[in-house]
Amino acid sequence: MIKLKNFTIWVRRLWVAASIPLELLDTYFPKVIERALPIELVLKAEVLDGLTFSDFKKWAKKLKDSGINLTVHLPFMDLSLAALDPWVRKVSLLRLFQGMKVASLFEPKVCVFHSGYHQDYHREHKEKWRQVFIEEALSAILNLAEELSLTLALENTFEPTPDFLRPVFEAYEGRLYWCFDPGHAKVFSKADELSWLDKLSSYLIEMHCHDNLGEFDDHLPLGEGVVKFQEIFQALKQQKKEVFFTVEARSEEAFLKSFSFIMKLWGLENY
Repeated sequence: MIKLKNFTIWVRRLWVAASIPLELLDTYFPKVIERALPIELVLKAEVLDGLTFSDFKKWAKKLKDSGINLTVHLPFMDLSLAALDPWVRKVSLLRLFQGMKVASLFEPKVCVFHSGYHQDYHREHKEKWRQVFIEEALSAILNLAEELSLTLALENTFEPTPDFLRPVFEAYEGRLYWCFDPGHAKVFSKADELSWLDKLSSYLIEMHCHDNLGEFDDHLPLGEGVVKFQEIFQALKQQKKEVFFTVEARSEEAFLKSFSFIMKLWGLENY
C-alpha cells in the first residue's frame, strides 16, 4: 500500500477529498480524522429513509466538531429530474429535495447532483427534455438551494456533448456550477473529455477523479486507464482554476494511488 508523508499540508494548496457513503462513515471516520482529510459525503436513498433527521444532525455535529470540511453528493439512482412523465419527475424531485434538506445540515462547500438524462430514453426528445430541465426542474431545485444556502454543481453523466449542456448553465449563470467527470465523458459522451473542459471550464467548481479503459465506468485508480488526466490537470494549472477534487475510489488502496497520482501531477509529490 502506498504511504503518503502528509495529508494535511496540502489542504492549503489543493483540495482532494475521498468519496465516502454515509453508511460507511463510521468505518472510515478515524482515518479521516487522522489525516485531516476532506470528504464528499454520499447520500443514498436507503440512508435517507433509514435514518432520522436527528441522526443526520448528530453526524453533522460530529463532523463539524472534528473540523472536517466536506462536499455532498446528492441521491441520483433511478432519478429523472426532467422526466417527460410528470409523475416520475415529481417523485424524482421530492427525493432530491429530501437529500438537499439533509445536506444543508452538514454545511457543505458544494452539493453535486445528476440530471437524470439518459440517452436511450431521451435521445429523440432531447430538446424537449432540456426545456423541461431548465424551465421546470432547475427552477425549483435552485430556488430550494437558495433557501438552504447550498451551492449546486451539475455533474455530466450520460449527456451527449458539452454543447448540449451549455445552455443549461447559461440559463442559470452564477447560480449553477459544473462538476466535471472526465471518466463519464470518456465512456458515455460523443465528445473528448478535453473538449468538455474547454467548453465548460468557466462553470467548473468540482471534478470527480476516477479512471477507466474507455468502454465501461470502471472507477479505476488514476493512471490505470485511458482518461487524459495529465492533460486535464495541466490545463487546470494553466488556468489557475480553484477546483474541489473528489476521488471516487472503490477501496482505500485505490484512493491512495489516485491521491499520489494527483499530488505528482500537481508537483506536490514530496508532501
